[in-house]
Amino acid sequence: MRILFLGETYRADAQTWIKGIEGVSHVTLVSKEIKNSGGRVSRIFAAIRFLGQLAFDSESYDITLAERATSYGFFSLLVKTRVRIVAQQGITDAFPEEGFAGWYKRILQKSIYTRADLIHAWGYVMTYAMLETGAPPSKILVKPKGLDLTKYRFPAEKPSGVLTAIVTRSLFPIYRHGEILEAIAILKSQGIHINCLMVGSGVLEESLKNRTKQLNLEDQVTWLGRIDNSLLPEYLMRAQIYLAVPETEGVSASLFEAMACGCFPIVTDLNSNRAFINSGENGMLVPVGRPDLLAESIEKFAIQTSEFQNGILSNRKFIEKNCDLKINMADFFDRYQKLLNHKK
Repeated sequence: MRILFLGETYRADAQTWIKGIEGVSHVTLVSKEIKNSGGRVSRIFAAIRFLGQLAFDSESYDITLAERATSYGFFSLLVKTRVRIVAQQGITDAFPEEGFAGWYKRILQKSIYTRADLIHAWGYVMTYAMLETGAPPSKILVKPKGLDLTKYRFPAEKPSGVLTAIVTRSLFPIYRHGEILEAIAILKSQGIHINCLMVGSGVLEESLKNRTKQLNLEDQVTWLGRIDNSLLPEYLMRAQIYLAVPETEGVSASLFEAMACGCFPIVTDLNSNRAFINSGENGMLVPVGRPDLLAESIEKFAIQTSEFQNGILSNRKFIEKNCDLKINMADFFDRYQKLLNHKK
């Protein structure tokens, strides 16, 4: 069996999907992606070359897995394959939703959703955009990728002393790390000291480090850069709080990782997060662009930590029930095989 993966293989989400399918299928996946280098113009030329390579590739595959409908999902239409499977990554892959970009991305999205054999939705909140762009309901599979629960463990006890928060999103504008720094600075001005582990890299790395200095937070914020995903669980198990305040969100694997390791989630008040977080119980929801309210939520957890322990335990139970990597990947591959057998 030949299985092709189209997507950015450096991403943790992609690695989870690749390794998960390799583990249950005992097949080593072939992967192809656009080389991410240079500025906007060079990326456009790289994308054109990539399309040409796919169009003239003589290789054929039994199954093709593609991430993000409006990019690699659309590119998968050029691949010679018997079964074509696409995964939506965000609440909608047609982002931004307005203007010319939203218009043409919805066209790309519809072109793949009407021709794919299976469409992955990592949560129900993703299905609305799928249905709006013409995805047949019978082709949509709603289930998270899952986590390796032997690695993402629930610690018997978190470290005591000063609270530690962790942020595991890439350093790009959409994730609004600056607001997290402002919230930590607000708490510091009020005499509340928390430490913060920043995991990830991106275009804002230098400016965010400079902002850390300006806010006099160098003794509280640790910039870890991009780390091997195998190291992430150990950092999560050290932290008591998980912070993520992006302006848009799909079904976040990062949130599930934090929930699995006993971190209390304080995240943006978005439909995708409301599906998993009851604010004030197993986490807190905060509006976009309000570092003052983010600071208030962190303070509330710091003062009333013991009151949230049942919610933290319920998060782990949810993960064990719904997000076991081995179980979910076996289910995925079983579906892939049935589609393949149907086409024989």
